[in-house]
Amino acid sequence: MKNLSTKEYRKRIENINSAELDNKKYFRRHRIRDYMPGQATYNLGDYPARFSISPTEYDYNMLKDLAENGVELIQIHEEWNDSIRHLGADKFTSHDPAGLRKFVDLCHSFGIKIIPYVSTGYFSVRDPDFTEAFTRGAYDLAGDHFHYRKCHAGSAEWRRYVLPRTFDILDEYGFDGIYNDWGYDGMDIAQQAALKKGLDIDKITVLDMPYDPEIEDMLSTVYSEVKRRGGVYKLHADRNNTAPCKDKVYDYLWIGEGTSDSGNFGVGKSYEQYIVPCQHAEFSDESNPDYYYAKVIPFMQFPLLKRGRPLLGRGLEEDISYTVDSVDHQHKLRIRDYMKAHPDGPYIYSLWSAIPDDVEEYSRWCRYLVLYKPMVTQNSVAYIELRECGDIFSPLPENVYASMFVNEEKYLVISNLSGKDYTLDLRDIWRDRVSGREGKSFAIGQKQILFLIKK
Repeated sequence: MKNLSTKEYRKRIENINSAELDNKKYFRRHRIRDYMPGQATYNLGDYPARFSISPTEYDYNMLKDLAENGVELIQIHEEWNDSIRHLGADKFTSHDPAGLRKFVDLCHSFGIKIIPYVSTGYFSVRDPDFTEAFTRGAYDLAGDHFHYRKCHAGSAEWRRYVLPRTFDILDEYGFDGIYNDWGYDGMDIAQQAALKKGLDIDKITVLDMPYDPEIEDMLSTVYSEVKRRGGVYKLHADRNNTAPCKDKVYDYLWIGEGTSDSGNFGVGKSYEQYIVPCQHAEFSDESNPDYYYAKVIPFMQFPLLKRGRPLLGRGLEEDISYTVDSVDHQHKLRIRDYMKAHPDGPYIYSLWSAIPDDVEEYSRWCRYLVLYKPMVTQNSVAYIELRECGDIFSPLPENVYASMFVNEEKYLVISNLSGKDYTLDLRDIWRDRVSGREGKSFAIGQKQILFLIKK
């Protein structure tokens, strides 16, 4: 808890009262608690090639820099384990357990929490432990080196197998929670039903699926055990979807993988908080990189940073069966060819990256995080997507999004996504937090975002 002066308390009380009085119409109001906006992926290596997870000087310097620039949580993906049993381990154990523990300890030394990839659904059909009793149909996902079945949350055999092993991961390596890539077969079932009706399956979302008490109970079981251990639970529910559940089943929901962000404003704004969007470069227009921030920040979302060890395109000559026509495999081939031609970089840090990553992405992410974090401190109140606000005199047309964040200060963020210039007129004097300009009127160009603080 921040120790405020009497003057600061007086200002906070005034801000809270005035915001509640003046904000007459908005999409949602949210009291911010236990929110870590500074989150990143951290690539460890080019699985299924063999590599050491033990931290190097490179990792030390990068993690130190990430911590100094506001990263609070990193997630590592399946390269930490051995999902196809190629390196002598399995999906629930590390191929380099000693190195992994050292890496976890290094993260903790910098105050960074670390969570690993797990899945309550995806499991290799080639694994010797696989049985059809885990499933309710051949709902598969194949790409690059893997061929997974989407196991059924309503299978007692699957739960008996996967849940103890998932919790053992938490206890074995000292992780601070988990990232669950759910691998839910309900989406496949919804798509099959749509096909029978002649509908476009690419437009099927979680909103087209019925409430599912079985997946809710599965996710809630994991969530409860993670929280009992004091951990963080992040969920990924395919592309821009959330889980078809009534109960709270995550701390953070990752959206954006495998889908275009063009023209999408406020995706996930109605979901249970907190939402962590990922800009998947392969499906994104990156000609105006600041535009992405304008599309997510007013909805209390902050993008996932992509960092770690560079991908080198190794492992493609390993003696395993590849799904060569998959998007994943073709992306890795392009990475391999690029790295052969550019061994000294610029580099690629994730499977969601451009080839190569924008060299300004990290510094840009840091600049926006500095602006974002003071607005979302513990116990702040957010008014998302204002439509009637006593502080704002000018009309808020369609696709101009304004949100207010209130604590000891009063903040406004406004994104102009309308396709034409917009002038914001205010009742009082506010200061532009980027330019320092003060006034009651601010011009906001197309695809731009404005950060204001009340004087």
